Amino acid sequence: MEPGGAGDASFTIHDYMTRPPDYNRLRRLPALLALALGICRRAAPRPFLVAAVLQVVNGSALAGQLLLLRRLLDELLKPGGGASFGDVLPAVIALMLVGALINLASVFLEGQQRIVGALVAAYTSDQLIEATSRVDLITFESPAFHDRLQRAQMSSAARPTQMATGLVGIVGGLFAVGGVSVALIVVQPVLFVIVIAGFLPAWLATTRAGRLIYRLSVAQTERDRKRAYLFSALTGREEAQEIRAFGLRGFLGARHRALCLELIRELRTVLRRRLGIALLGQAATALVGAGAIGALVWLVTADRISLAAAGSAAGAIFLLAGRLRDVAGSAAGLYEGALYLQDYSVFVDAVPKLIATRAQLEAPERLDSVKATGVTFRYPSRAEPSLQGVDLEIRRGEVVALVGENGSGKTTLAKLLAGLYYAESGAVTWDGVSTADLDPDSAQRRVAVIFQDFVRWQLSAFENVALGDHERYGDVAGVVQAAEAARINDALEGLVNGYETLLGPQFYGGSSLSIGQWQRIALARAFFRDAPLIILDEPTAALDARAEAALFSNMGELFAGRGVLLISHRFGSVRTADRIYVLDQGRVVEQGTHDALMAQDGYYAELFRLQARWYID
Repeated sequence: MEPGGAGDASFTIHDYMTRPPDYNRLRRLPALLALALGICRRAAPRPFLVAAVLQVVNGSALAGQLLLLRRLLDELLKPGGGASFGDVLPAVIALMLVGALINLASVFLEGQQRIVGALVAAYTSDQLIEATSRVDLITFESPAFHDRLQRAQMSSAARPTQMATGLVGIVGGLFAVGGVSVALIVVQPVLFVIVIAGFLPAWLATTRAGRLIYRLSVAQTERDRKRAYLFSALTGREEAQEIRAFGLRGFLGARHRALCLELIRELRTVLRRRLGIALLGQAATALVGAGAIGALVWLVTADRISLAAAGSAAGAIFLLAGRLRDVAGSAAGLYEGALYLQDYSVFVDAVPKLIATRAQLEAPERLDSVKATGVTFRYPSRAEPSLQGVDLEIRRGEVVALVGENGSGKTTLAKLLAGLYYAESGAVTWDGVSTADLDPDSAQRRVAVIFQDFVRWQLSAFENVALGDHERYGDVAGVVQAAEAARINDALEGLVNGYETLLGPQFYGGSSLSIGQWQRIALARAFFRDAPLIILDEPTAALDARAEAALFSNMGELFAGRGVLLISHRFGSVRTADRIYVLDQGRVVEQGTHDALMAQDGYYAELFRLQARWYID
């Protein structure tokens, strides 16, 4: 069985998605070609078929043009003074009509290829989104995953079309090559053999050149992401204020420019090598072509062929050479597309692997107990674990608080309890069932999570709240009720178009909000989601004191009958929690009610008094 296949107990999708690229594509070329054709057939069945037929028609028409030219030359150069204008007029008209047909077909072909490209881009984007949204959250912690994702994004839109077009181009070119070859073989078979020999160096050169460019793109992937990040930061709205406040334009701009110049240096090196390969290939092809013309001249001077046959043979040589160059280019494009398409193929293949290996057990409808037992967790990029031997429990109807200094592991533990991460050792269980054994989709429907870095969706106010439970998207009354619970309803109704107003300045008609209003909208999403487990990570960091006090005083009522995990660095806000867990360097060092912890006079009491001293004379 291939490593990473269904049934491989050691397989993880993280390992699969982050494994290094494979440079040997020739052995996978048939499978990748079948993938490219399948994508084009599914994404754009009719335009792709029309484009393929037009390629064949063009190739066949070119061969017909050559035969008509041969007939015209025979008429003009036949013994006895040549043909009259009336004799050759039908052939001239036929040549003009065939030429016009080829030109029209070429224009229509270009249009169909553009349509195929757009449809393929939409289809492959859907496939990438599907695969990316299904990978474990921990996979996003790997730079190798982001490199592969970027290459897959770059490859998905154009490469399937490039490969399919290359194949169709080869087929169409072979039709043209076949017709011209027949004509040339009839005149003189030796000339056909010489021209074919000149095709091989050109094909080898273009194939080698494509491999060089692909290796450069793989080597540059991470630096490409760095360049893209710096460009986004230097032009983005969120970063604009700090860039101006700290005068970072020149400093970060110099880094961006240095990365660009580094790419240009490596690109020049690769292009010089590519040019050398191309020169060798073209020199060999030119020598062979010169040999063909020389042979043709000798045949004429030696009276081996007639002048009319020589004229048609010369036309056939140039047409055949051109068609063979087209075939070589199509073959090189097909091979180059295969080099890139495997990056996309990894993502396409990931979906069935994910489905085959993911747990199938449905999550409980209501949760009486969410428990962490001896949980240890380590990020791939870190040597030390972020959590070590953590025990914690949230029972239905309880508000449990999690406190600790920055970096103590609070958010990481929240993601484990929510089923977004899985423990390295120990277990997180929902009503006694490990989250690792639950179907991820059903588990995520049982949790409402508001992280401290919540998303500000550049969508309408209504959508910003309704995204909390998209399956109830049409529940207008529920959205309004959730907004009222978060005390943001009045502000949203007061916008220019009420709940239909776009939020954020990114699009025309958008309305800017304060960070506190955005946080209330994030809270409204949690209220709208009728989940048995609520996780609030610093839910009041941007709220004023009055709003914070109102939220915490009503939390038991707002989330009645549900288990709530509250993460906060404000110790005064967690005093009313049913139980408080104190994290320090990834370990639970204390737990109990506020009064019990204060009575212990330990770590919690120390941190509480450090905060309280700023409010007490």
